[in-house]
Amino acid sequence: MRENYRGFAFRYCKDVDSPGKVRIYVEQQPSYQGRPTDSHNTHRLNSGGGAPPHICIKSESKPSNLSEAQNLAHQWARGTENYIKYGRFK
Repeated sequence: MRENYRGFAFRYCKDVDSPGKVRIYVEQQPSYQGRPTDSHNTHRLNSGGGAPPHICIKSESKPSNLSEAQNLAHQWARGTENYIKYGRFK
């Protein structure tokens, strides 16, 4: 499933590394406006194989359904907006 949220585009798929969990791909997002774009600062991981990055979520916190995944994606989007504006991800 794909979703647009506040200038972000997410795609929700089965997590190939964690059966029964949902992976959240970030297909589109605002520019980081010169802020560092490494995985530590952005909480994104490279998916490889030409796929877009996905949101980094601890194994024990990975969502198991679409509603949980959307909630986490929206939290990440708001955190990213704060990181772009203020330099901190909260």
